[in-house]
Amino acid sequence: MSPRSIPLFFGLILSLTSRMDGQELQFYREEIVFTIDSAFVRTDAVYYFCNVGDKALLTSLFYPFPENIINLIDSLVITESGSETAIPFRQSENGVFFPISLYPYGYSSYRVFYRQRLTKGHFRYILTSTSAWGRPLESASYELQMPLSFTLDSLSYRQDTCHIRGDRWIYQWKKKDFLPDRDFEVIFH
Repeated sequence: MSPRSIPLFFGLILSLTSRMDGQELQFYREEIVFTIDSAFVRTDAVYYFCNVGDKALLTSLFYPFPENIINLIDSLVITESGSETAIPFRQSENGVFFPISLYPYGYSSYRVFYRQRLTKGHFRYILTSTSAWGRPLESASYELQMPLSFTLDSLSYRQDTCHIRGDRWIYQWKKKDFLPDRDFEVIFH
């Protein structure tokens, strides 16, 4: 493991502020792919963090899920990007806690993958918790993949692009200086 990246957490971790114990942990970028199939949605995300302080960080962060979703998740894996070693987490009623650490002035990214059962053609991912960090994301990219046989009824954000890849619709969003004012929601049938 390089000095730049000790096990840090990732994701929209967000019930904590970005200022911890006199140190500055910044969440500055995310890249997320949502893949919807007949029974499940898979979320595969990479979250980028940096410590702008001169002391190492060691804390725990909270990764929230929408209400009543935690019981629909049948797999959840968190790793530091580039590693296959799972980072342990502690489950709560509406999310999970992860330990994080980061060297002074260090950068790191974390991959969070989970699969949840779908209910009634609706999927929601929490974006608004980004505001807990007190600053917009420098950049964010999102991709939604779903079968051509599905009909999209509603998206909470208008896509930047849409195309077909194989037997799937691909919707994409690219954001700069992004402070979400609503969650990412998809309604389909």
